[in-house]
Amino acid sequence: MEILQLKYFFESAKAESFTYTAKKYQVPTTAVSSSIRRLEDELGCKLFERTANRIFLNEKGKRLEQALCTVFDELDQAIEDISTDYNDRREIKLLVRGMRRKITNLLSEFSRKHPNIMFKIVFNEADSDDYDIIIDDEKDIYRGYKKFKLYSMRLHLKCASDNPISKMKLSLVQLCDQPFVSMEANSNMHRILTKACNKVGFHPKISAFCNDIECYEKLIASGMGIGIGREDYASETNNSNISDLDVTDFNESYTVYVYYKEKENYGNVKNLIDFLKKESDK
Repeated sequence: MEILQLKYFFESAKAESFTYTAKKYQVPTTAVSSSIRRLEDELGCKLFERTANRIFLNEKGKRLEQALCTVFDELDQAIEDISTDYNDRREIKLLVRGMRRKITNLLSEFSRKHPNIMFKIVFNEADSDDYDIIIDDEKDIYRGYKKFKLYSMRLHLKCASDNPISKMKLSLVQLCDQPFVSMEANSNMHRILTKACNKVGFHPKISAFCNDIECYEKLIASGMGIGIGREDYASETNNSNISDLDVTDFNESYTVYVYYKEKENYGNVKNLIDFLKKESDK
């Protein structure tokens, strides 16, 4: 029994696909299938039920997958611990232009695991030349950076819960006379809001701009205007003073990417990139 056999099984179990595993390890699908059959022969039992077009874990396969989940987590952590370049004292320069709250929580989690790694974090800076990692939506201005998708989410228009329109079914154009609050004028959320309103023929009347997410939420909750935010906002913050509006033709979404320089992807920076890639796979 080899570690590679177990990794082939583990990846195939998660995706219920030999093809997925073959693409990930850049080997033929037959190599993955044959390796797992040898593993089944060694164990003396089947791990998958196979049909013409699908594979499914059976109960024994589920038990092995559960065990390997713990084993590989500990193995990956051990490899990271012993192979980390402890001479890398670089401060990670990070530009965050989207999902500040979520990214801040992620960085807090990462810092608990790597307390000696230091950050310089800048929000909404236009110049991107001096950053190891950038978190932003899809743009073609980050030349020389590689990227991968971190999160994608639906957006909703939101208002104070005591606003009568919170109980109504609306079209976006019916909000043309309503005040809006917005994150700062160069933010992604403001751009998305403006673009959506322009598509139906009006420009949003901004009663207040704000560059702080907590202040922004308080302005919406106080009734100063309609805002825009993530679909999962209410469940995440438990803010009962803000409600999602039922706007039938507002179908916007927001996707953020991690941009990084390949030549800087080692030591501290690599640790953070690998951490974010694991988060993106969830």
